[in-house]
Amino acid sequence: MPERTADSESAELARFRRAHGLTLAAACREIFRSQSHAIQVRNETIAVENLGRIISATLALSNRQGFASMSLRQLAARAGLSLGGLYAYISSKTGLVEMIQAQGRRQMLRVMQDALQEPVAASDRLAAAIRAHLLLSEAMRPWFHFLYMEARLLPTGPRQAAIRSELESEDLFAGLIADGVEAGDFRAVNPRTTASLLKPLLQDWYLKHRKHSDRGLTAGRYADSVTDLMLHYLQAPDTGD
Repeated sequence: MPERTADSESAELARFRRAHGLTLAAACREIFRSQSHAIQVRNETIAVENLGRIISATLALSNRQGFASMSLRQLAARAGLSLGGLYAYISSKTGLVEMIQAQGRRQMLRVMQDALQEPVAASDRLAAAIRAHLLLSEAMRPWFHFLYMEARLLPTGPRQAAIRSELESEDLFAGLIADGVEAGDFRAVNPRTTASLLKPLLQDWYLKHRKHSDRGLTAGRYADSVTDLMLHYLQAPDTGD
């Protein structure tokens, strides 16, 4: 494997962002179009700009003091909107987190589906999925951190949605591993258990990012390490044929 340089990894992440439209504006445009029935503002340009301010403020305040203790008045002030202006976009804090959750899920599903379009071999498909997940979590790190860290403190509906989203991601990896076992490319392991062991490795990237950054790791290098570890563990025994 060719050595990865900081410049090449930065370029890889930039290409990944462009390929998947991973900008705040693009995410807010998708939110506006999917929630046009609930958002009172009809002008898309204005709505996208203000949604970006609302989401940025939500992530910043949640990181500083926690979503549960954040008031909508604080959020409106941080976003530069009146309280009435904020209510034109969201009906409640629960509605706000559901909006962020839904967009995070849409982005995750789209990116993972795209990553698996070309690879055929089980090992290549698993490697592609690991890399896509980690690059996405790097590109959208504040979103990932928010959705994971706040999940246990959310109201019942959003908390259950967070659990379902977590299981969907685990299901995807379990399916890839099961396919490899069935094809004889991976040794006979329990796909569900193996996927549940993989997930904390993926989450560690955005939950303990400073630790990895201080060690000089990038998302790409971390993906290489996780992939090597998983493929070594899953390697089918040599039958000698």
